[in-house]
Amino acid sequence: MSSQIQEKIEKYIQSCGCELYGIELVKDFGQDVLRVSVYSKEGVSLDKCQEISHLISPFLDVEDPIASKYILEVSSPGIERVLKNPRHFSFSLGEEVQVKNIDKTIIEGVLKSCDDEGFVLVNSQGEHKIAYAQTKKVKTIFRW
Repeated sequence: MSSQIQEKIEKYIQSCGCELYGIELVKDFGQDVLRVSVYSKEGVSLDKCQEISHLISPFLDVEDPIASKYILEVSSPGIERVLKNPRHFSFSLGEEVQVKNIDKTIIEGVLKSCDDEGFVLVNSQGEHKIAYAQTKKVKTIFRW
């Protein structure tokens, strides 16, 4: 999908008070699904997902960014979500995260700050500056 189309989708989503979290084309039971994840600090309701879907669906029909037939799915990335880029980290500041490093160590703590190179995690052992390149998987965690 072109960056221009992605930018327009992002503007539609922002007009609804949310942020674009990610767009991916996946196969689900043999059907192509264009999965658009949206984020808001206040949470994303089913009504908000429906509003965004109704807003971007006609745009996608006109632009036709995907050659095959697909289903549009608009959803929240969830309470426990994978952080893949600096933008995801900035959305999750102040939240508890679990970091699996490439050396297989696991560390948990509160996400204090982030920039283009890495992030700072705080836990009972102190502050940990971690480069994105050192991580294998980072996700938010929710304690029940």
